[in-house]
Amino acid sequence: MKNRSEMLKKTLEKGQRGMTLIEIMVVIAIIGIVGSAVGYGVTRYFAQAKIDACKAQLDNIANHLEMYLFENDEYPSSLTELSKKGKATKKKILKSSQLKDPWKKKLKYSNEGDVFTLCSAGPDKKDGTSDDICFGDEEEDNNE
Repeated sequence: MKNRSEMLKKTLEKGQRGMTLIEIMVVIAIIGIVGSAVGYGVTRYFAQAKIDACKAQLDNIANHLEMYLFENDEYPSSLTELSKKGKATKKKILKSSQLKDPWKKKLKYSNEGDVFTLCSAGPDKKDGTSDDICFGDEEEDNNE
């Protein structure tokens, strides 16, 4: 016991001491500010990643629609036909879970003869707004 008290006295005499409560609070506040900035940046990239994933998903489904056209000489009347077994392959083309966008909403599909349009409601989950993500002839004409 004597050794411990002597060591403590020697340590205090040398001027060594722990951090004060204010110093600890400042460090925690700085860590919180840095964490918030990083979190904000990550969530922004996460939102853009969902948009990019939706575009890739629409491209994938559009390719499957073209395959369906070649097999059956017409586009399907609804996307659910892509999740049923095909005539030639006897396999499902897509899983029914693949017919929803990254926001878990059903994709909008319409066809008129040899033209189809495939859309997602986008991040706001509302049809007909500026953030809708579409694949089809109407979208290609607007982008060119």
